[in-house]
Amino acid sequence: MSLTQEEVSPGLVVQLDTAMLRALGGCQTNAVLGPDGDRSVVGTQDFLVVGLDAAAGRCTAVPLFAKTAVGNQPLENGKKSGRDDEWIGTDTFFSCWQHWRMPVASVVAASADDPTTSGNRRRYAAADRSALDDIKNWEGRNRAAYRDA
Repeated sequence: MSLTQEEVSPGLVVQLDTAMLRALGGCQTNAVLGPDGDRSVVGTQDFLVVGLDAAAGRCTAVPLFAKTAVGNQPLENGKKSGRDDEWIGTDTFFSCWQHWRMPVASVVAASADDPTTSGNRRRYAAADRSALDDIKNWEGRNRAAYRDA
């Protein structure tokens, strides 16, 4: 079942097509853009929504990874819920240095290939808003300013 705008809330984990996000426009990232190239994620990528501005129709999310790298932090497995294949019990890391601001409508449109349904959506820290705030707070410590994705 397709993701709805009402389901986009802090704690949602959703697979997004970053090419579609870029094509739709209105998305920004604070990933480093330097002499070595653009460090923002490409292709199909899982994102964790860490903030929502319902009045503006925008959310803030971080990309998730299966392997650690410099600047990544682990998610706690005990705070994961929803569809559990390749989610619960697996190592998952978020990027401290890459946040995305996206229109909620674009998140819905770019989530067409997400493998979950409304009954088994993946979520993180559903009962622990402070854990999501801790992840979102990295946004203010980022080395790079927001730019169009």
